[in-house]
Amino acid sequence: MPDRTMKKNMSAADVDVLNDVGKTDNNIPVAETSLHEIDPFIQPLVDKNELSAKNELKHEELAELDGDYLHSRPDRRTSLFSQNLRRCTGIMYALIGSSLFTASGFIIKQLRVDFFDALICRFIIQTSILMTFILYKRYKILTGSTDLILLQITRVILAVCGFLFFYSSYRYIPLPDLTTFRYTQVIWTAILAMIIFRERISIPTVLAIIFTLIGVVCVAQPTFLFGNQKKLSVSKESRKSDRILGLALALLCALSISGSIVLNKKLLVLKIPQSVIMFHFSFLTLIVLTCNQLRNRFILHAYSNHTMFTWRFAIAASVSLLQLLSSTVTQKAIKLEHPSIISIVQSSDILFALLLQNLITNEKSNWFVLLGSGLVTASIFLVGIHKLWISRKTLLVEQTKEENGRV
Repeated sequence: MPDRTMKKNMSAADVDVLNDVGKTDNNIPVAETSLHEIDPFIQPLVDKNELSAKNELKHEELAELDGDYLHSRPDRRTSLFSQNLRRCTGIMYALIGSSLFTASGFIIKQLRVDFFDALICRFIIQTSILMTFILYKRYKILTGSTDLILLQITRVILAVCGFLFFYSSYRYIPLPDLTTFRYTQVIWTAILAMIIFRERISIPTVLAIIFTLIGVVCVAQPTFLFGNQKKLSVSKESRKSDRILGLALALLCALSISGSIVLNKKLLVLKIPQSVIMFHFSFLTLIVLTCNQLRNRFILHAYSNHTMFTWRFAIAASVSLLQLLSSTVTQKAIKLEHPSIISIVQSSDILFALLLQNLITNEKSNWFVLLGSGLVTASIFLVGIHKLWISRKTLLVEQTKEENGRV
């Protein structure tokens, strides 16, 4: 945070930029950027900073975490209660966003509609919204040096590959297994960040890596460790090769998403707007889905004997729009709670997937899958809580520096 002498020598716009770095609406500082911590599949389409003018940070609100200050100002207790209520609301928004995304994919599969057919409607609308916003804000779709443009292209390719791997793997493995594998992205992201950004490895990260590896083994249940026992989590008609293929695609999905998250963080630091980053992803995905439609229709002749536009397709296409709503709800959550907490809450996708799979379908998960899902969820908690602790520690250091500067 800039001190007063620095602010005197800067323009008002520069001061606003410095004041806004690393803060959410409830004035909790965030290390570097925040949106990169959120699940890429339900990231907000537009950053809140692009929608409205910034609110200046009040020194009294920064001091809310200081116990002595709370005792000296009894009226701040009401403010603390209000802030806690806002955070609980943010957590509820995050839960709703995660459940909408998981439920929409589950419903589409139960309708036996191809994911890539159903989701094309979502991306037509999403791309149109983002294009309108970018034109209104007069952003450039690709900007910067050659290296920066290559970075943007690499990021969008990884993000689209993650999307394609995710829905392709859902054809071969149950939703809980897929969701568990996908959320290993949190650990792979931490490893990539340590390599690329040279971040120091911490004990919670090491424990999280161990939990994740054990959890992946429990979900995959390789025969050389578990023998040839029957896996209740795999349908009777599914072949062993299909499951191996599905798990491999799910792992590729997690790795692709991890790479896109790390590059997304870099792009946000380099001041590439979130709306432009999401437009890259949405537009390229729409192109891929359109090419898939043309391939099915004119090369494979998949719809020569029947039409694609059935009542099942209409419902599936409508349900896919819930994923747009999940992005909007997630944006509300980010405004009210720390992104590290939101990323932890989003791991509830694993729980939602287990409940949907085991309560509605005949395909049940065995104890190894439940144990593996629990270990992966625990690893996400470890990483998220560690990030939150670092962020709070940064807040106290900045607050101390500011108080010493006033003295």
